[in-house]
Amino acid sequence: MNQTTTNIPSLYRDAMAKVAASVHVITTDGEAGRYGITLTAISSVTDTPPTVLLCINQHARIQPILRRNKHLCINVLSHTQQDVAEHFAGITPISAAERFLQNNWETHPQSAQPQLPGALAHLHGHIINSHDIGTHSIFYVAIDHIHVTDTHEQQALLYFQRQFMQTALLSKVPETVV
Repeated sequence: MNQTTTNIPSLYRDAMAKVAASVHVITTDGEAGRYGITLTAISSVTDTPPTVLLCINQHARIQPILRRNKHLCINVLSHTQQDVAEHFAGITPISAAERFLQNNWETHPQSAQPQLPGALAHLHGHIINSHDIGTHSIFYVAIDHIHVTDTHEQQALLYFQRQFMQTALLSKVPETVV
C-alpha cells in the first residue's frame, strides 16, 4: 500500500479506532466555571506519586477552563453510564449547562470537584504540567484523592471501533502454556 502524507492522518485515526479505551468524564469547577468533557485519551504515568496524563484537543471548550481552575475529577464510567458519556461528548441535544442537571452529581468534600455517583472510580487531582503537541495538549495531573467502587458486578464502559461497548462483551484470553 502506497501511503501519502495526505492519507496518513486518516489511517492513523482508523488505527486508533482499533484501540479499546475506557471512557471517562473529566469534570472541573472553580473560578473559570463548571465544565466537563468525555475523554478516552487518559493514561497512568506513575503510581509514586500517583499521576495521570490527559490528551485534549486544543480547540476543546474545556481547555481554558481547566487551565484556570487547575483542579479536576476523572470519573471512570460504568457500562450503565453511556448516556452521561454521550451528553458530555456533545452528541445529544443537552447543553453544556444542563449536563450537570442530569444524574444527581455530587461535590467531593475535599476537592470541591463534581463527581458522578455510580462511577467505577473517581480520581481527584490538580494539573502539575502541560505541553502542546500537534493538535492536542497533554495535561499531567497529580492525584490527590481516589475512590474506587467496591462492587465487582459493574462493567466498564469502553469505546472501540467508534462505538461504545462494555467489558461484559469481552472474554478472557486463555493462558498459553510455555
